[in-house]
Amino acid sequence: MRAALLREIGKPLVIEEVPDPKPGVGEVVVRVKAVGICHSDLEIIEGKIPLPKPLPHILGHEVAGVVEVVGEGVTHLKPGDRVALSWLWWTCGRCRYCLVGRENICENQVNTGYSVDGGYAEFVRAPASHVLKIPDNVPFPEATSATDAVATPYRALTFASRVYPGDIVAVFGIGGLGHNAVQIAKVLGAKVVAVDILENKLEFAKELGADYVVNASKEDPVKYIKDLGGADVALPTVESLKAMRQAYESLRPGGTLVLIGLPVGELSLPVIDWILKDIKVVGNIGFTRHDILQSLKLVSEGRVKPRVELFKFEEVNEAIEKLKRGEVRGRAVLTF
Repeated sequence: MRAALLREIGKPLVIEEVPDPKPGVGEVVVRVKAVGICHSDLEIIEGKIPLPKPLPHILGHEVAGVVEVVGEGVTHLKPGDRVALSWLWWTCGRCRYCLVGRENICENQVNTGYSVDGGYAEFVRAPASHVLKIPDNVPFPEATSATDAVATPYRALTFASRVYPGDIVAVFGIGGLGHNAVQIAKVLGAKVVAVDILENKLEFAKELGADYVVNASKEDPVKYIKDLGGADVALPTVESLKAMRQAYESLRPGGTLVLIGLPVGELSLPVIDWILKDIKVVGNIGFTRHDILQSLKLVSEGRVKPRVELFKFEEVNEAIEKLKRGEVRGRAVLTF
């Protein structure tokens, strides 16, 4: 099969022929139809997130395709089934976190495109237990977004925080995750403030239903949001400590800051202010399979419409460079 290999940190990926994967007991091989490019992939390429395995490596954890081969013992999937595979390649189901429904922080998890080879390839192998069926009316590119770019803000706004009708939700960064966060917050009945530094992203947010937009390069988003009464929930989706600090400062008393971006460095917050205003600061990593299924349902029902920009598999490096420049509208997706 063809695969886009990371052979050297900081260098472009190289498309090469590699052996086709074979399914083990309880596993399937999926023929990849589409795979999303996540910002965490860029951080792995740049060496900001070290890999737990030696190079060469196949990235890609937002995968949609069809079952090609089923291994021994697989009964609920068959060749031709439309399926998705996420960051959660495998979770144990036995640790203290899995037992309370928090498999996103499973102590023994194995991660697609990180611990094992991922979906920047024509085929990918995975445990059948963690391959999820896609509704028939959801196209493969949009299904890739449901596995992460929808599921992550979905969990952030329904588990890490609670959004009630009439709440103000401030979304910082209207990119791959942020544009879906705007839509999810609207589904939950919130008034949404979209914050970005690019006018085209703010126009995009308006199209998606944002009630207010703020260009943080031209005006103070904290003052703007405070003038509205302050945010009940602030969700910085960008890898920026400055945006995280602004998101915190935009909260009203009793508000919640949910951190889902992965910037390098430390975030300094005023502890006394934090306590006196009864503010919650919550980290949220990823999602569970339940969150993905709920995200696929929202997409299937048309309540959330993830925007994707399509690139041919052979254009993987062009897509990565365009994403680095902040020029992708929605999520960059490779197609086969």
